[in-house]
Amino acid sequence: MGKWKVWLLIALGILGSFVAGALLGPNVWNATTTPVGSAAPGSATGQRAMNDVCRCDTSGHKVRFVTVEPGVQLEVLDWGGTGKTLVLLTGLGDNAHVFDQFAYQFNDRFHVIGITRRGFGRSSQPAHGYDVDTRARDDIAVLDKLNIREAIFVGHSIAGTELNKLGAVYPDRVKKLVYLDALDIGSGGWATLPQPPPPPADTAEDLESVQRFAAAEARSDGYRKPLAAICNMIRTDPSGRVVGAITPPEISSKIYEGLQQAEYDRIQAPALGIFNKITPQYRLPYYWYLDPAAQEEFNRNIKSLAKWVEGAIQRFRSGVKNSRVIELHDTNHYVFIVDEALVVREMRKFLLEE
Repeated sequence: MGKWKVWLLIALGILGSFVAGALLGPNVWNATTTPVGSAAPGSATGQRAMNDVCRCDTSGHKVRFVTVEPGVQLEVLDWGGTGKTLVLLTGLGDNAHVFDQFAYQFNDRFHVIGITRRGFGRSSQPAHGYDVDTRARDDIAVLDKLNIREAIFVGHSIAGTELNKLGAVYPDRVKKLVYLDALDIGSGGWATLPQPPPPPADTAEDLESVQRFAAAEARSDGYRKPLAAICNMIRTDPSGRVVGAITPPEISSKIYEGLQQAEYDRIQAPALGIFNKITPQYRLPYYWYLDPAAQEEFNRNIKSLAKWVEGAIQRFRSGVKNSRVIELHDTNHYVFIVDEALVVREMRKFLLEE
């Protein structure tokens, strides 16, 4: 069985899952996924998606579905707390459950919610609306439905494209912005960069259960997501075996095609960027499982990626006038998981100062 996110894992480990649209196609699992254009939860399709979710969500959040346009509902998690609203936005391929542990670092001083964007997790999968303008409008629509006037937005990976749009177009709704390894992939030549080779395919044993699948992904990627986040990405059969992905690959393609260059000069809100600045020596854990030819390809292509990252960080630093930058070196794209204590410390310092 082919690995449904082979190329996706490359980006997850380095810069984010935003290259899935261009590269994922031929590596999708040979399994049926929920069709694009599916209805919201409550319909037959939505109920089937909910039934596919594993019983592993132990976080104390509340879950609701917010209608952002006719026929389109987004899953919104609420971890509680009082004070200013802090909105967590995910990378491509993820759902809001990826923040199930991280969110509790902030609900002592903030009201923390997370949004699963359209097309992913248990949110609706309409055939349209994956461009960055619509995704930003979705986020504002959630605030409107929850009677939230102004919020702090925290975005990981491709959510940076939403932060850029929110900051530029909805300045009166944005208190502060936090970019978690969320660089401007809508410009700067990212799409033309050669990518490192993919990791080895999952084995039959890796797919025997959600737990084994999660362990295999952690070994390959170098970080471990909350189990509920993985459960909301995959489908399992009655025995618990992993059989496919909830989200079809064309949704990632549409998101990638709808990217725009960041308008950094229009962003007025204070912004914090915490970035994984990779070097030519950067290696993902699965590198050591590659054959010599693939390792050489990895070595070659990581050099151009490292140069791109350096330039993208500098574009953010100089383009967003009211910004500060924290550079981490050769860590992991999931900085809020791998370097949680550091990220929390820097975020709290930035968010609590007036």
